Amino acid sequence: MHIGIVGGGAIGLLTAAYFCGDHDVTIYTRRNEQAKKLCTHGLTVICGNERTTHRVHAEPFVREIEEEMLFIAVKQYDLANILQTHIHMLQANAIMFLQNGMGHVSYLPHVPHHHIALAVVEHGALKIDDTTVSHTGVGQTKWSVWRGEKEAFSFLSLTNNRFPFQYVDDWEAMLLEKLMVNVAINPLTALLRVPNGMLVTHEPYRQAMKQLFQEVASVFQLEQRERIWKHIETICHQTAANRSSMLRDIESGRKTELDAILRYVIERANERCVPAPISTFLYALVKGKQLEGEKER
Repeated sequence: MHIGIVGGGAIGLLTAAYFCGDHDVTIYTRRNEQAKKLCTHGLTVICGNERTTHRVHAEPFVREIEEEMLFIAVKQYDLANILQTHIHMLQANAIMFLQNGMGHVSYLPHVPHHHIALAVVEHGALKIDDTTVSHTGVGQTKWSVWRGEKEAFSFLSLTNNRFPFQYVDDWEAMLLEKLMVNVAINPLTALLRVPNGMLVTHEPYRQAMKQLFQEVASVFQLEQRERIWKHIETICHQTAANRSSMLRDIESGRKTELDAILRYVIERANERCVPAPISTFLYALVKGKQLEGEKER
């Protein structure tokens, strides 16, 4: 199968690494420099003590793409531009979105593809450089059909054991649960400058996370709160040494996905006339840190 992956970040590179053995994979990057390096040096994935390099094709995303299957692996803040101004360039039978947050759902009615799927990636991935990604935590990718037929994505059942896909019937519940994980972990670790594990091993931080979780759960009238809270705690323990993507973005002076995660919550709270003072306060503080870092860069 001819597979295109739009985005040369950690998730895009990790996805390409596990599909390129059985499929014809092309990575579409933002920068021509990265595309040239991938074509020249290959794509290296580090998992534990193993280091494997794969031959892949890569090119900058500057022309119309024609593939059988497309994975969109850019950050949420880059996705809006692609869907608003470059959607005509994405020619494929099926397309899958691999974003945090839920902001992209509102664009989907305008996406012309017959088969559209949404996914949440539960792997740990860290981009080392333009051609190297570290698989820091083996998890799974949950996915669900938004429009079209499940059979259009049947090849996902044959994926590597280190990169499994699990089908979920309810795409909205799937995205909401991932949103709860992102809301609970990312902004707090970014503000406090601590690894994930500190949110559960340091009791004051755990209490702050629990209060934030309860507020956001009320905004969305979340069911199975106890199960999802335990799931978040488990993730914090399993990724104790990891620094969240939002924390790494803050430390590097890069733009974060704060708007796609926490501002989305605040907007839904305002629509439903539900108070969200903790979310609003936290958003302002992390946004301030982001702008401060962008000015210093």
